[in-house]
Amino acid sequence: MNTPTKKSSSRRGLPQIPPALILLPTVALLLSAVMTWANVGFGELFLPRWARGFVTCLLVLPMVLVLLGILEKRVEVLFTTLSKFARTVLVSMLAALMIESILALALTLISGAGSSEFAGLWWMAFSRSLPVGVLIGLFMGFYMKPRLDRLRVAAQG
Repeated sequence: MNTPTKKSSSRRGLPQIPPALILLPTVALLLSAVMTWANVGFGELFLPRWARGFVTCLLVLPMVLVLLGILEKRVEVLFTTLSKFARTVLVSMLAALMIESILALALTLISGAGSSEFAGLWWMAFSRSLPVGVLIGLFMGFYMKPRLDRLRVAAQG
């Protein structure tokens, strides 16, 4: 009689953790860190601002994910002549622009920036985090989304 070992049962439990519970905080952690660094550097203000930025990102990102679903559907409808690859690249780039814009806005607002410095701080947060956002967008579009879609289909069937 074969009984599963403890190692195999713990490995089976790992995929049951919803990937969004891991991905969302990771993305929030990375983007809030880059944006905080862009605005205050790695001085004594970094950790308290990063903590506030991280919490803000965790609260804002679920709303952004809803917008991403809408964006993806619009691209599918409007750009039917593009290949699947090109549509995925387009959605990834637009998603990076949208996410970085919204998160830079949220983090600049909570930083307490005055009206005279607001635009500059927003631009620093946006422009310096955009390369990270593009990498995250491409990773999500080409690697994670197909995996999540397969998991969703398997869970329904």
